[in-house]
Amino acid sequence: MYIGPEKYRIMETLDFDSSELIAFLESKKERLDVYHRHVAVVTCYGNYSQSTYIDPSSSGKEKKNNSFYLNFIVTPSNEKFVGLSISQPMLKSPAIYKLQDLKSTEQFSDTYYRLFAETCALQCGIIKLPMKTRFIAVSGVDSFLNKEIYREKVMNAESFSFAQRVNDAILERLEKYKDGTFDMCRVVINDEGINFFVVDKSLRDDHVPLYSEVISLLRKKYALTPARFFPVNEKVIGSFVLGFDSIFSDELFTQVFKLLKEYSMIKENLSKYI
Repeated sequence: MYIGPEKYRIMETLDFDSSELIAFLESKKERLDVYHRHVAVVTCYGNYSQSTYIDPSSSGKEKKNNSFYLNFIVTPSNEKFVGLSISQPMLKSPAIYKLQDLKSTEQFSDTYYRLFAETCALQCGIIKLPMKTRFIAVSGVDSFLNKEIYREKVMNAESFSFAQRVNDAILERLEKYKDGTFDMCRVVINDEGINFFVVDKSLRDDHVPLYSEVISLLRKKYALTPARFFPVNEKVIGSFVLGFDSIFSDELFTQVFKLLKEYSMIKENLSKYI
């Protein structure tokens, strides 16, 4: 069973040797409450950090690394899944146990390279279901995925079920804004939502507090919440976060567009007096 955009349908053909992961699960069986609700996960991610973002106006724009996470998942019953997630699963659900000396790393890193033509780092651990990160594509055993998606709908949560909403057009938006820009904002998508960090490079240092207050007032006017801390290596004068429904809207980021337009008008007027 595959759920997600056509671009990643190749995941239907992916398989992996799960014997080491099953042995890892079995070695911890007596210590895991509700054993069958635990999975072993290997997560592969690009060898780069979002905090070292390259400004798209620079020459670095020619190469944009994959910023999603490729996960290989196995249950105690040896039901196997491959999924591409927005965040690192073990960041949202800390691993109960980690496998530091995974022997079969090559099969996972080779698969990642085949998909994204870049090297990766890996993490392996045991976590308890349900998953708490959103998947943009997932392939695996029908019966298990259907049960998990049903559980998510009952609990009003999104993890595997998020992939049902992602087609190729939505994927393009996610890829563009996962770690990108919108107008003067640095944009980062994680499981908190679509995070906007306002960066106005034209400001003098002594004007930054004033315009930070302007952004704060506009954020309240548009009923937006501030984004949580994120390591952005630029001078941020304000932030706000939109829910995931905004990525599916026909009028993309309308609130943000209006807020930034109003900010520019206020800035133009203030500049006459300071």
